[in-house]
Amino acid sequence: MNPQTKKPTIQKEPSNDKGRLGPRNSSVPWGRAASEYRPGLFTKQYFVEHGEACAADIYRSLTEKIKILNEEREWIGDTPLRRPNYSSFSRYFHWFLIMGLIERTDKREPAVYNFLKKRVFYRLTEKGKAETKAWGDPVRATHPEFI
Repeated sequence: MNPQTKKPTIQKEPSNDKGRLGPRNSSVPWGRAASEYRPGLFTKQYFVEHGEACAADIYRSLTEKIKILNEEREWIGDTPLRRPNYSSFSRYFHWFLIMGLIERTDKREPAVYNFLKKRVFYRLTEKGKAETKAWGDPVRATHPEFI
């Protein structure tokens, strides 16, 4: 009862139908299941498939993949996945370099614009091929005391 009006309070039942399909009806990954599109795991997969690459190419490929996924998710009514911006992606890349998961190669290419630095290429190290946990969350793998 509502104490001010002395009328019974009607509580609405929670509605799960918001015009979207739930996880069971989703045709593409839902929530943490989309982990293969997390920057680190995608980066390792890209290196395995392509051998060596520059950060910009990997970021562009990740962006394209998430864009295609989001089109599918919109079509079935799911919420879109968020993609990282290039600044946060480059921080991931820096952690992979610090941890020894990737290494620079001697390959350099001119940038798209003259005022930019040359494109630097990287490849997986043996440690990077064997490691699994650090690709998912490099900071937590480096600093387990903060878990």
